[in-house]
Amino acid sequence: MATIKPKKLPNKGARPIYPEPKLISDINEVAARYGFENTSKLRYWETQFPMLRPEKRGGDRIYNRGDIELLDEIVYLVEYKGHQLAAARQLIESGRSQRNKINRAIEQLETVKLYLENLKEVLT
Repeated sequence: MATIKPKKLPNKGARPIYPEPKLISDINEVAARYGFENTSKLRYWETQFPMLRPEKRGGDRIYNRGDIELLDEIVYLVEYKGHQLAAARQLIESGRSQRNKINRAIEQLETVKLYLENLKEVLT
């Protein structure tokens, strides 16, 4: 299995830079992306991160771009920052929660903006 090494890190703890992920990849390609000798770590992480659910086709795991972006984050937190799996899971979940709150706020602001634009049009 060919290993794809990330570019050199500028300093310890810096986020690794991987090539742009393909639209879909099998488990062997994903393991090679992170320099894993086999696929067992990925299979185990699937049990520890409920949000990591690659599609299964005929028993084969197929990772989409979203799965790989999530794995980039997991690898960074666990392999580079040294977090335990539970801590990494909690950090990822809290980050998703924050993004959801921000997205809801943006939607509300867009609704208010539309209302104000309509009101301005009526008043002029």
